[in-house]
Amino acid sequence: MNKALGYLGLAAKAGKLTVGAEDCAVEMKKRRGGLLVAASDASENTLDRARTMTAGREERLCCTGYTKRQLAGAVGRATPVALAFIADDGLAQAFRKAAELDRKQQEERV
Repeated sequence: MNKALGYLGLAAKAGKLTVGAEDCAVEMKKRRGGLLVAASDASENTLDRARTMTAGREERLCCTGYTKRQLAGAVGRATPVALAFIADDGLAQAFRKAAELDRKQQEERV
């Protein structure tokens, strides 16, 4: 598992992760910070919903290169995870940085 997915798992263990579009929308309304994480294979409808949730605050959305199954594995769920919200700002920032680094490394390999 890479660092970004590790941070996602850490957020889940700390109780700072919400999974699912409905629950993420509710949690995002409660908090000013945090990061909404979208899977690379999320449906267009799910991505539209994520963009709507973060309208005016685009920095709160991170469209990752990780699949729904990879996100699910990182947080210990058997069902695929298309959207997850990291409520802790420190973990959110660490996840974004690690995910961007991972994406750059993937591009260099190709």
